[in-house]
Amino acid sequence: METVTIVSRQDQLPLKASIFVPEGEIKGIIQLVHGMAEHRFRYEPFMSELAANGLVAIMHDHRGHGESVLDTEDWGYFYENGAESIVEDTYQISRYIKERFEDQPLILFGHSMGSLVVRAYAKRYDNEIDGLIVCGSPSENKAAGMGKALAGLIGVFCGQRHRSKLLQHIAFGSYNKGLSDTVSDNSWLSTRKDVVAKYDSDPACGYIFTINGFKNLFTLMQKVYDTSGWLMQNRELPILFVSGEDDPCAAGKKNFKQAVQLMKDCGYIHVDSTMYPNKRHEILNEQDCEAVYQDIIDWIYHILQL
Repeated sequence: METVTIVSRQDQLPLKASIFVPEGEIKGIIQLVHGMAEHRFRYEPFMSELAANGLVAIMHDHRGHGESVLDTEDWGYFYENGAESIVEDTYQISRYIKERFEDQPLILFGHSMGSLVVRAYAKRYDNEIDGLIVCGSPSENKAAGMGKALAGLIGVFCGQRHRSKLLQHIAFGSYNKGLSDTVSDNSWLSTRKDVVAKYDSDPACGYIFTINGFKNLFTLMQKVYDTSGWLMQNRELPILFVSGEDDPCAAGKKNFKQAVQLMKDCGYIHVDSTMYPNKRHEILNEQDCEAVYQDIIDWIYHILQL
């Protein structure tokens, strides 16, 4: 594994990234984009498997996450113009890795909040990628506008760096509902108790977002589920949605299918989807995750005609 630092063109924030390069023939590039309140190191097993299958794997820590902060007190803080910058950072990483590995196809993969980022990216830059994987996608929440307004109001009185337990409860308080084996507020992440325990014990995971962070999260949600403004430069872009059937972010099969349909309504022709039974939010960290790895690799091989 190689570690690189890429300085954001948005505000000079140093972005840390990990790169796994295959030992043999390179068949393509997959750029991974992680979720909320986590970091790139959690994806190393998947990245290693991708590299073992001939794919260069790169992932950076989002601004306000992992090592892409000026101080760890900034975890969950996106800095200025965050919703725009987090998308542009991702595009900048794409340009970097494509210049290093010229003429290689690029697949973009986003999990959870990262799935919002990659769709906001595709809205503007779909001609820059050869495939899009949307993993653990939060389904549309009509209350995103109200959440953003509430965050703005709290920010007026408490500041942009305030961490609101109220917003945290509104956003995630119901996610364990219906689960019989809850050992943590984060049991909804995975059926594997060891995964949840490791997440809970990691100070770089699970922190409450700042007001700034929540506002930018809600902005991304609104942007992605707005059917206007898509440049549609690559209607034939292959797109794959994957999610666990028991993922509260998906909010059920009906809402999951609506998210898939929205991409078709925007004009994309090749949109596939899979929901995995008995799996929760982090399908890459679930029981039998190797089968999920293989499904994703098989799909990539298929669209790249390997």
